[in-house]
Amino acid sequence: MPPADRPSDDPFPEAQVEALLAPAVHRLAAPTSLSPLPYDLNAGVPDRATLPADALLEAARRALAEDAAAALTYGGQQGYEPLRAWIAGRESRDARDGAAPVTAAHVTLTSGSAHGLDNIAATFVGEGDIVVVGAPTYPGAIRTFRARGATIVESPQDDDGLVPSALARVLDTRRMTGRQAKLLYVQSNYDNPSGATLPLQRREAIVRIAREHGVPIVEDDAYTGIDLAGPPLPSLFSIAGGRGVMHCGTFSKTVATGLRVGWIAAQPEIVRRLVFMRFDNGSSPFLHRLVHQFVTSKAYEPHVARLREVYRERRDASAEALREFCEPYVTFRTPAGGFFHWLHLHVGLDGRAVAQAAAEHGVAVTPGAGYYASGGGEDRVRLVFSALPPEDLREAIRRLGQALEDVARQIE
Repeated sequence: MPPADRPSDDPFPEAQVEALLAPAVHRLAAPTSLSPLPYDLNAGVPDRATLPADALLEAARRALAEDAAAALTYGGQQGYEPLRAWIAGRESRDARDGAAPVTAAHVTLTSGSAHGLDNIAATFVGEGDIVVVGAPTYPGAIRTFRARGATIVESPQDDDGLVPSALARVLDTRRMTGRQAKLLYVQSNYDNPSGATLPLQRREAIVRIAREHGVPIVEDDAYTGIDLAGPPLPSLFSIAGGRGVMHCGTFSKTVATGLRVGWIAAQPEIVRRLVFMRFDNGSSPFLHRLVHQFVTSKAYEPHVARLREVYRERRDASAEALREFCEPYVTFRTPAGGFFHWLHLHVGLDGRAVAQAAAEHGVAVTPGAGYYASGGGEDRVRLVFSALPPEDLREAIRRLGQALEDVARQIE
């Protein structure tokens, strides 16, 4: 038999696999990932040296000693009740006078906040539904909602986050066109990528505007706890009295990303629907019990306080280095928390060109265009300060300054 007529040794070649993929695969951007370059200012991950391995080992021992059978079997879709109650207590701390108490019934546990977003999208988003997001915003949220068929509509942000007057116009337009927004996605604290924190008046206005339009809010609060300029403001969930806001949180940034333990706080009737749309037999009860043992121990609060010291030092060291080595080419606003500097490039500089030049100097940064659903951000770069110690940050930013100079020289 001639070679061309022989059956293929591979019954599923790549071209055939591509043809079988769901439509969503072809409309999603690639996720941000760790870089192999010597200086990674790209991936927003915690510092490995701060991981509380010994305390977690002891927490795991206590969790198994308390009830090994319950820890190692299915734990239900909503998650371990004592941990949900502990989270409810945290959610209640900034509750306003007269607000109904937040209880374990208001909380469902998830495999990190990313899974929480997908649980919400699976429950509320159908093909073509409108989800309003900030411009810029977290690309993982864009990918999640688009994967569920959403049409993404942007609302402008400035240095203080989502602009209420612009949001009102966006929602008014959706209403007038007959395609009402289904959800509003907001990062109220230490926005990824911009580091912006919504002032209290904006929080109150956003809750009011969303309520007037009948649009539930998805409040992604992944970085609260990494508070580098004092305690955070009341959440949108708290301001709304727990109604019409789904508040997503996680232990990834304050404990460990590898645990994959997060939560959604919402009114119980929403929580019931979120739990109904779980198809994974629930998150790990062993990890829920381990986290509960840790957060209720004497080790947790000192650990988080140490994290704040570490990340505050890195934020300040990176800001100082940016002013020293990069200021002719960038401006930025020092964030009040989180992991990110959001650099505004000098006129004529392009974020992709800067990222490419930085890579040639051994430094990974993220071009700003990836944080916009409908184009934009070419004059922006996101820089992560969480993963490297101050001396490495200084060297990385010195090299970034050289890359900026290289790109500036090319456009002169």
